[in-house]
Amino acid sequence: MNLEFELFAHAIGGASAVRLARDLDVISREELEELRDHNLAAMVRAVRETPAVSRRWPTLADGAGVAGIAALPLLTPADLAERCPPHSDDFLLRGGLPGMVLRSSGTSGRNKVVYHSWESNEVVDLLGARGVRAVLGKAPERIANCLFPAELNGAFIFVHDLGKHLPTLTFPLGSTMPFHEIAAAIGDHGIDTLVAGPAFATELITTTPADQLRSLENLLYLGEAMGRARLDAVHSVLPGLNVRSLAYSTTETGPIGYQCAHLSGATHHVHEDAVLVEIVDSDTGEHVPAGQAGEIVVTPLADTGMALLRYRIGDRGYFTTEPCGCGSPARLLTLLGRTAQSMNVDNWTISSDQLIGALEVLGITDAEDVQLQFLWESSKYEVRLLLSPRTPQGLSTELVREHLLPAYQLRKVLMGPRCAGFSVERAELAKFERSARGKVPVLFQRI
Repeated sequence: MNLEFELFAHAIGGASAVRLARDLDVISREELEELRDHNLAAMVRAVRETPAVSRRWPTLADGAGVAGIAALPLLTPADLAERCPPHSDDFLLRGGLPGMVLRSSGTSGRNKVVYHSWESNEVVDLLGARGVRAVLGKAPERIANCLFPAELNGAFIFVHDLGKHLPTLTFPLGSTMPFHEIAAAIGDHGIDTLVAGPAFATELITTTPADQLRSLENLLYLGEAMGRARLDAVHSVLPGLNVRSLAYSTTETGPIGYQCAHLSGATHHVHEDAVLVEIVDSDTGEHVPAGQAGEIVVTPLADTGMALLRYRIGDRGYFTTEPCGCGSPARLLTLLGRTAQSMNVDNWTISSDQLIGALEVLGITDAEDVQLQFLWESSKYEVRLLLSPRTPQGLSTELVREHLLPAYQLRKVLMGPRCAGFSVERAELAKFERSARGKVPVLFQRI
């Protein structure tokens, strides 16, 4: 790596050899790929030097580049859930280092536990701060962190740690304080930036007198899409509010993408110095042409924490072929939502496997006989479970609810503060909602 470029890169230090660009907008595509390849080589060395991890990917050779990663098998969430800590050390680079333990909103019966070393957590924080500066053009002065804290959830801590890297003044308000107290804190302290889930932010803003929120300039959301209806509701109260994605991120991988001032909605730049992103055919695993939609597969370029090579994060999207107006060499990724098997609802991830697993004891074993619908109206949603005539008779709403609640993520969405009700209805398959591609998904959401 040349000395001139050293001025534009940040060394993580400690046990990590990873380096990150301070600003992707000021480096060339060649320099970005040089940095990516440096971090990729560090990751490969760490995998090869850790026997348990190396055994999982025996064909990964020393010096493997981007093409070598693309030749590996895909890693599924079920694989990770089965072999993640504390069940095994299959993914722990160098046997694991001190750090932070998180739990992903798993989509099967067994949760996915993720070990982030302090070095890998530093990468997460730096990428988050870099993304905020890119989308806002400057660091916000005061941030209200209204994400859900604790329960092995990393998002709240992620936003809290942004304060020291931007730097800015952070207010760890969380998502359980009464709205009038949050509004008072925003007004009293002149908070300019709110970070929250889309539904929480919409409810807070639409139920609070606008004059109490007049200091707000930005809403940075995380966890799911904002959606046109919620965006319109927010702008009806605060017309000038700048609404952007805080990050495209997962608990397992950390930040994948960020928005610049030219982007909004579902399109993000990729943090290409920190992650490899591939778009593949869900059935064959082969790469699809640029501009064509497929399943998103991510490899964090980490040499500490956990190795996740070609991890299926459960999203669909495509690489945009046109360059961004900001001039950044980082590619543009447009998200199309979750794959057919999983869905984000109010920042919780549920899956069709989880749903069918909970319904099996009631005699429902075929996913084609059910559709779980989430129907939003601004900041609230109704949950409706449609059952085909082939399912057993006599399944009341109360009985079905009783069997769904033991599943952690299903309980969160059914008992959450924005759930306005749950019902079970019998319906012909012709009345099930269809996707844009004409398929009948098990999980359906109208935002």
